[in-house]
Amino acid sequence: MDAKGSKQVNIVGINDKRQITALLTISKSGVLLPPQIIYAGTTEQCHPKYEFPKSWNIYHSENHWSNTDTMLHYIEHLLVPYVTDKRDELDLPLKQPALAIFDVFSAHRHASVLDALHRANIKVVYVPAGCTDQLQPLDLRVNKVYKDILRTKFQDCGRFIVGIAEKEERLGYLKGYSDTEYVLICCRCK
Repeated sequence: MDAKGSKQVNIVGINDKRQITALLTISKSGVLLPPQIIYAGTTEQCHPKYEFPKSWNIYHSENHWSNTDTMLHYIEHLLVPYVTDKRDELDLPLKQPALAIFDVFSAHRHASVLDALHRANIKVVYVPAGCTDQLQPLDLRVNKVYKDILRTKFQDCGRFIVGIAEKEERLGYLKGYSDTEYVLICCRCK
């Protein structure tokens, strides 16, 4: 246990330093599509055991960064199904062109990515380098708000768990534990 009066109490799970990448997509009508969450690893074993919403695309790359492979997975599992559903919903032909706006990140320009988009009849417009903060729709509004909400929810959840652990320690519920850290099995913040 940490010393009484400690300013910081270590909790496994709260101090998880694992980094992820979240790829967000928004439609012209303002619909935020399910995100692609990328964890570091080479197999599904690196994914957390938490059950994400089924519509989310949980994937991985060696370093948790977006790359050509993750972009192809995103196109196949998120973008093309969304565009296909929209074409059906609007009673449009399957060959009705769609438009995607990307920055000039190398994975967005890779031949296999462009080929996958072409096969789905999705045209690409690139935001010029150095202009995403002015021209990329997600960078203009959504990304910062999304990150701020996630950060706040995570911090609120952490404070809640620390408060419970401190109360349980005061009431003697944690006697007999010799670990220096509390173990957090699962935390769902709402």
